[in-house]
Amino acid sequence: MRYLNSWLRFMLTLSYTSRLTIAVFSGLLCLILYILTYPASYSGTFLTIPVALIAWLFKRRGMFIFLCILFVFLLIFYLLADINIFQSMQFVSFVGIGSFVLLIEGLLVGSLRELIDLSDETRQQVASLYEQQRELSQMKDQFILNVNHELRTPLTAVYGYLELLLEYNEQLEPSMRATFLKNAMYSSEELQLLVNNVLDTIQIGNEKEHLYVEELPVADVVYEVIEHFDPRRKQEYAIQMDIPSHLVVRANAQYFRQVLRNLLSNATKYAAHDTPIIVSAVLHGALVQRDHPSPEICISVKDFGPGIPPENISSLFGQFVRLQRDISGKVRGTGLGLYVSKQLIEAMGGKIWVESTGVAGEGSTFRFTLPCVPHSRVVAKGAANHFTREPSVVPVSNELHVSGE
Repeated sequence: MRYLNSWLRFMLTLSYTSRLTIAVFSGLLCLILYILTYPASYSGTFLTIPVALIAWLFKRRGMFIFLCILFVFLLIFYLLADINIFQSMQFVSFVGIGSFVLLIEGLLVGSLRELIDLSDETRQQVASLYEQQRELSQMKDQFILNVNHELRTPLTAVYGYLELLLEYNEQLEPSMRATFLKNAMYSSEELQLLVNNVLDTIQIGNEKEHLYVEELPVADVVYEVIEHFDPRRKQEYAIQMDIPSHLVVRANAQYFRQVLRNLLSNATKYAAHDTPIIVSAVLHGALVQRDHPSPEICISVKDFGPGIPPENISSLFGQFVRLQRDISGKVRGTGLGLYVSKQLIEAMGGKIWVESTGVAGEGSTFRFTLPCVPHSRVVAKGAANHFTREPSVVPVSNELHVSGE
């Protein structure tokens, strides 16, 4: 029985042409045997074989088609044999009893085939669900390990600096105490960013339906993020802006700022000190008019770090994804920052991607788009010659400076 079951299942794996060939051959063979043994009473039993086989290979539809062809063939056979079909007991018994038996047989075999298909499909779904559950379990374990490691590092730093201040407060110089406090605050900010990313990962899906968007000047938001960015990192990097003041997007302010913070944090983690980090914004696409179907602004964060290997770019925005070189390196991370950024941007109707050659020193450029508020005087990058002066990159200082006005 086991070998029969294996053989029947093997036939289902054959191509449609192969199965059709088997069905036609078996049908012709049994019809020939029927004709050769006619008018013996057992001749009709040969027809049960192709009916069952076709019902198994092609389910109920194939079985009904075969029965119709069989009826027409036998009708032609009786007419050519000059047999009065109304007086032939063979024909009457076939039509009255045989066809009913063959129909019941085909329905039973077809139903069995459908039940087996349903069983196989259910088994595949269970296996798929089990695999998904296993992957989720692995992701959960990896998440716990990553978060545990990342939480422990800034917490240890905060505890260490506070412990030093508690034990040696009177013996430390004011400048040293200030340094310890700044380091403790820096570690606290890292911890806060980590917790925010974890919470955002959980809450994004629940907030998409009730997302509040407003008109936001890109230059103002970028300047605000840079102005409140970690002071120590701003001293170590030359953060610059190249953003025309008239660019306005429709976005959620909190989401927009969070994405910029994540991208700037990544840039300062991997790029060497004293290298520039350029935040720029341009119109994405052709000339933007009021009736443009989907005008967008493209915001870019460019660094000059080690870059990203092209083979890793496709998976970079996945959950808990970190490059192999970073896992074994000194740079900490949970692999959630870019994943959260992608979810936030897509929730606001934009898209995010990265451009990098993977060559050290050439760095990476993270770009994302957001719907813009079109104005008749706004032109795309392709029409830059219409500006009164060429846009230039300017550093961020205590006053807001933008280019392209």
